[in-house]
Amino acid sequence: MADSGVLRASQRLFVRLLRLYPRRFREQYGEQVALVFRDCSREALEGAGVRGLISLWLGALPDLFKTAIQEHFLQIGETVRNLIANPKSRTLIASLLCLPMATFFLIDSLGIGLSLPASAAPLPMLMLLAGLALFGAPLGASFLFGFLAILPFALMELVNRRDYGEDFPFVLFGSMWFMTSLLSAILIPLVRSLRAGNFSEANLASLVIRGVLLVMISIGFVTLLADQMPCFLGVRHCD
Repeated sequence: MADSGVLRASQRLFVRLLRLYPRRFREQYGEQVALVFRDCSREALEGAGVRGLISLWLGALPDLFKTAIQEHFLQIGETVRNLIANPKSRTLIASLLCLPMATFFLIDSLGIGLSLPASAAPLPMLMLLAGLALFGAPLGASFLFGFLAILPFALMELVNRRDYGEDFPFVLFGSMWFMTSLLSAILIPLVRSLRAGNFSEANLASLVIRGVLLVMISIGFVTLLADQMPCFLGVRHCD
């Protein structure tokens, strides 16, 4: 009699633990999994008593937690794939990924004085690149275009300042390359949409975000280029 009470309590606890699985998994397989555990727990209890039931639990718990986590990740992955497969959802996700850097560029252009900590900068930059990729930007071609765009200025720096004994400004040209790559990554999908005739179908929010990015990055690049042009031309005392 006591064993039957232990068996029922064990089965009720297992059914409750099945709530760790996603709802869809529980609806499809929950009852079957509970029946299998009930049969196994009955056999374990009849074969080795409470000790056998404990051994069954010690083997079942790690597998339960592991598979529950796996099922949640699988469901998240499927949800993301479905969202990306939907053009409207893909545009929404891309807009949200681009939004942090677009907001920062906008605030910076207004002269509010908000600076992005160096330790925090990689995350919004990576989000921006992911967003631009979802917008249809060919990142490889964009990075190549960025390199070709700054190459003339790098050659001017090397030729006109070769006698000054200065180190090559890798940080400066890295920033210029990243900015020109971003400009290309924004412009290419817009030009493609315009040529394909579906520009009007684009989400308004995504156009606003890309427009803000395009204007702010362009202003930043032109300002940086104007500031450094004397150096590229060989002026000795420039900074």
